[in-house]
Amino acid sequence: MYRLNSFLKINKFEIVLSIVGVVLFQFVRFSSVPFYLFLFGALILIFYYYKPELKLEPVDLVPLFYYIVMITLSMLFFKNVIDKNKAILGMVNAFLIPALFYIVFVLYDSRLFCKLKKIWVFVFVIALLVCTVEYSYYLLFRSYKERTISIFFNPNTFAFFLVMVYPFVLDLLKNERQKMSATLIIFLEILLTGSRTGFLIYLIESLLINIRFVRQNIVKILIGLSVISALFFPKIAYRIPKFSDIYSVKNAVGQRIFAIEFVLNYFKHRSLFDGIGPAQFESFFKSLKAPGIVALHSAHNLFLNVLIEYGIIGYGMIVFLVYFLVFFATFNMLISKKDSDWAVFVGLICITVFQMFDMAEITNVRMVVVNLIYVYYMALVLRKFKRWRQKNGKAI
Repeated sequence: MYRLNSFLKINKFEIVLSIVGVVLFQFVRFSSVPFYLFLFGALILIFYYYKPELKLEPVDLVPLFYYIVMITLSMLFFKNVIDKNKAILGMVNAFLIPALFYIVFVLYDSRLFCKLKKIWVFVFVIALLVCTVEYSYYLLFRSYKERTISIFFNPNTFAFFLVMVYPFVLDLLKNERQKMSATLIIFLEILLTGSRTGFLIYLIESLLINIRFVRQNIVKILIGLSVISALFFPKIAYRIPKFSDIYSVKNAVGQRIFAIEFVLNYFKHRSLFDGIGPAQFESFFKSLKAPGIVALHSAHNLFLNVLIEYGIIGYGMIVFLVYFLVFFATFNMLISKKDSDWAVFVGLICITVFQMFDMAEITNVRMVVVNLIYVYYMALVLRKFKRWRQKNGKAI
């Protein structure tokens, strides 16, 4: 831990802050209040220790416009909601908290930005340690096929976090050996989550980010991946879907197919501009009381979930935001040609694809950490773009 502290160059206060945040995050299944208070306290500390630049450029206002529109839609569709408490929490978790932290990220200088990246990596180390203990427990007392969730509440969420934080981990490592070791460790964690989407997305992400190293060391990499895959083949094999799974709503694959059909059929009877309200998919689905159908917590697809909850306008807003971020990430990557910008570009693409097939509950309080990392990506992309617009200290 001392070597990690020296490497990341974070002080004891920031370590304590990270650990307290992770611990309080575990209480959200019982009450979200402690975690909200922690986030509010973190904002106060940021204002106290760092001085804001207090300057927003026009490009910074686009994500804020997205949040304002989504909050407005949430209030417009509030009359349609079934569970009002869940709807209010949904607006807070998906839009209000991320908007507040987005403002903080874009207003403050690079010292805070760099520090936050190191804190995300420190949270990743905590997740790695918890994952190791958790899997050891499964081996000793439960089943080899158990899926690890680490500090999160769902294996897919844990896998999503690993895909998101991977570029930040690589950016802090100094040589290729360290980067390859980290890549294999995260690959192992992805395997332990049992997330099929996470497995495929991470393979693509790691290969694209390290494309030059892969070309030079293709044999060593294949051997490393083969050894790990062989050791954990049973965990891979039992998660491989069967063709018959497509027709059964009692498994994840069939539920995803059913969710697509469910959302599309919903709009056969409703206007595309009408939504069921924020965080209402699960409550709405339960209210139908469909016989023989396993209850769905979400549409297993962020874009479908947004479409049914916020209508075509909300769907258009999130698609616009994604294209907006991808465009500027592409610009940064082409202009700078740095490995870090390429990694952010690939990471942004991968987590966007991941959301299309797995992540949907952005309104769930347990997704707040993931939402905040996505906001960090957003601010990072815009900060790098504004850096390239500077010439002799003046914007051009």
